[in-house]
Amino acid sequence: MKQCIIFDMDGTLWDSSESVLAAGNEVIEKRLGIKNYLNQDIMNQVMGLEIEEIANIYFPQLDPDERLKLTLECLDNENKYIAKHGGILYDGVEETLAKLSRKHDLMIVTNAQDGYVEAMFAAHPLGQYFKDYETHGRTGLVKGENLKLIMKRNGYQDACYVGDTMKDYEACELAGIPMIYASYGFGKVANAWKTIDHFSELLDLFEGM
Repeated sequence: MKQCIIFDMDGTLWDSSESVLAAGNEVIEKRLGIKNYLNQDIMNQVMGLEIEEIANIYFPQLDPDERLKLTLECLDNENKYIAKHGGILYDGVEETLAKLSRKHDLMIVTNAQDGYVEAMFAAHPLGQYFKDYETHGRTGLVKGENLKLIMKRNGYQDACYVGDTMKDYEACELAGIPMIYASYGFGKVANAWKTIDHFSELLDLFEGM
């Protein structure tokens, strides 16, 4: 039976933090004159957050309008940088997506900015495996609402979501769908429907479903 499987990106499909750091620091050095402002500790805090939340963590010293403006500039440069340099795909991602897509409809829902998914597809040949995708940056909706939106758009009442953080779990609760927890990612989730320790375990999970 064909399933609707929706994926998070960061911490689930790949680790783009090196490219995110490089792209953001390019902008910040230019605008604020500070080198290496962003670091891995900050990246760990913002993975999976919405854009406004990222801005608050990146630039608490700036007034709200300025911090959001500068964050959006960082994210725009991030899309350009990632499209050229890509990120680190987790082991087995492309092979597993190729096999899953033969039997199931694969989609992406992420809290990232508009253009982030397209940037990944420009750097890595994964776009062919996904039927649809949605971002917080494009709709302005929280992840749970975007999950409901993409399911409705594609005619699904049921789906499952593969993610790695409590934000993902809360989004699944809002959308009323089960979560598959990617334990190799950035977060900790205790109450997920299923847990995978390696991306390729999805093949066994959905075999025969």
